[in-house]
Amino acid sequence: MNWILSLVGKALGIALLFSGGTVSTAILLGIAASHATGGILALLSMLLVFFGLAPALIGAGLLFLGASAKRRLIRERFFQTLHIKQGRLSLLDFSAAARLEPAIARRHLDGWAKEFDATFEVSDEGEIYYVFAGVSPSFYNRDPLPSLNYWVRRLEEIF
Repeated sequence: MNWILSLVGKALGIALLFSGGTVSTAILLGIAASHATGGILALLSMLLVFFGLAPALIGAGLLFLGASAKRRLIRERFFQTLHIKQGRLSLLDFSAAARLEPAIARRHLDGWAKEFDATFEVSDEGEIYYVFAGVSPSFYNRDPLPSLNYWVRRLEEIF
């Protein structure tokens, strides 16, 4: 579900951000060029807010939600893989489970290794294993952004 939310958020976010920014620019240029006063200025200002700034802000918010959903999905896959592999996983294990390129997977694993004080083991074949001995099962369901997840659930209920 997080993967779908991430893609939909990115697509809608880019579209709304682009269209809102374009409309805002056009209306501001129209206001500047026409030297509008009174009712026309009020109408153009309302159009600016409703058709320019609002879509741009919604688009930026959706891009943020999409990126955070992707980060949350990667984190969930990390804890699932960590649980399955009993606290000992290799770069290839995590890379395959999270469907990430090895360089990106290594960056995530290195960050979590620092966060959870992981140790390293090298197999006879030369493969490096990250050993997360101090990570308790309570971390598996830990929610890094509870308030953001509340709004994601609310958006899912609406749509």
